[in-house]
Amino acid sequence: TILLGETVVIVDTGVPGSEDAILAAVEEIGRHAEDVTDIVITHADGDHVGSLAALVERTGATVWAGAGEADVIEGTAPSRGGETRRSAAVDRRFVPGETLPLQGGIETVDTHGHTLGHVSLFLPEERVLIVGDAINNLEGLGGSPERNTANREDARAAVSTLAALRPESVVFGHGPSIVGSAADQLDELDRTLPR
Repeated sequence: TILLGETVVIVDTGVPGSEDAILAAVEEIGRHAEDVTDIVITHADGDHVGSLAALVERTGATVWAGAGEADVIEGTAPSRGGETRRSAAVDRRFVPGETLPLQGGIETVDTHGHTLGHVSLFLPEERVLIVGDAINNLEGLGGSPERNTANREDARAAVSTLAALRPESVVFGHGPSIVGSAADQLDELDRTLPR
């Protein structure tokens, strides 16, 4: 996800080797690699931090991550699957609930469950919600798939937390975004998803 303002903020970095495609997308919207000042990570899965080191090297961006995932990203704590691997250094750690001083204020939302430190990001002025993998839109809306979930009950609670934000638009780690009228769809998911 690319957020535009005076600077460029990238949210999550895809699988290894995605850096060229991400920077090409930045160029397509009229910006340049040197405009990328910050990278915010929702969680430390390899498909979200795979190109982190390469993007930092090419942009010099500051890396932000929730305190619960920062150690996983830096390779000092195991991932959900138990492996320990360094992806990159984290420059700024935050506690979910803090507002990041980026793009006019990005609210960080505790949505652990998919991973133990998963966070989602909410841009309140635009009412845009970036959910990482707390919710997916692969075959319609769904919660974190059980096979890829650290704690099923917490992952289910994260769906209720996100629905309560009443976003206008939602950006997913997997699946197409919902642009406009997203709140009712999240309410329906929250109502129908097994507890």
